[in-house]
This record gives sequence, structure tokens and C-alpha cells, in this order.
Amino acid sequence: MLMVHGALPAGKSSLSDDADRQPVDQVLNKMIHTRRNHKGMKLAPWQLKRAQELMFDQMTGVLEVAQIAQGLGMSTAYFTKAFKNTVGIPPYGWHLRQRITRSASLLHDQKLTLSEIAAECGFSDQSHYTKAFRRLTGITPGRWRKKLRAGPVCVEDLIKPN
Repeated sequence: MLMVHGALPAGKSSLSDDADRQPVDQVLNKMIHTRRNHKGMKLAPWQLKRAQELMFDQMTGVLEVAQIAQGLGMSTAYFTKAFKNTVGIPPYGWHLRQRITRSASLLHDQKLTLSEIAAECGFSDQSHYTKAFRRLTGITPGRWRKKLRAGPVCVEDLIKPN
């Protein structure tokens, strides 16, 4: 059963005529239209490109999805759903994958410590970075670095599929 709060005109306890039902019908029609249209909503190519640019700008910090949505003229909820429908994962997941991919590339530089790489890629500390890296790849950054020393390894093969 669907409950629409506040849809009854003031002082009315029921919908007695068509004039009373009109506001409720409008709300219900809008809800049905929105639900139908949000199932297959996707970002246009230019919107995806812009969203990814905005996310890259936030690569070293916390992802502000609301700012990205605002930059595209969308609500946060709409943007999040459309991004997931377009890319296959939510914005935060995409952003995290980009940070981990970048960090994997930085692991080539033996002079950088894991703490420095963690900070460079926006993780709060080495522990946070190591946990995120392992969760996404199945191995620790230290093990990845050892693999790199053994020979060429493709960064794209590092991240486990969804």
C-alpha cells in the first residue's frame, strides 16, 4: 500500500471528489514516471567525461559526490544511480579503483614509502591504504611491489573484477 503524506487538502479526511484527487494523482504520476525513467538512466558521454574529470580533481581527498552532481546540474541521488548504470559501479567504487591503480603505478618508484604513496593517493594512512588495496586486489601493496621487482606486471590486471 502506498501512503502519500500531506496529499489531502487542509481540513479533509478523505478524497471525496475529483478536485480533491487531482493533487494526489499528480504526485503518483510523477512518482511512477520517475521510477520508470530512473531504471535505465545513464549519463551522456560528455557527462561521464566531466564527472570523471571532477573525480580526478578529488583524487587526493575525500570524494564529494554532491559537488560532482551539482557540477553536472543533477541531484546526488540521480547522479549516483546514473553513474552506476553507465559504469557498472557507484562513483565511490570507481574513484577508489582509480586511486588504487594510481598507487600501483607509484609502487614502481622504490624511493617512495608506502606511507608516502598512501598520502599521495588520498588515504588517511598506510593502514587504510593497505586495507583498501588488499580488498580490491587480493594482495598487499608490499607484495605488489615485490612482483614488480620480479618482472613486468600489468596494472590493469591487478584489480579483481566486480
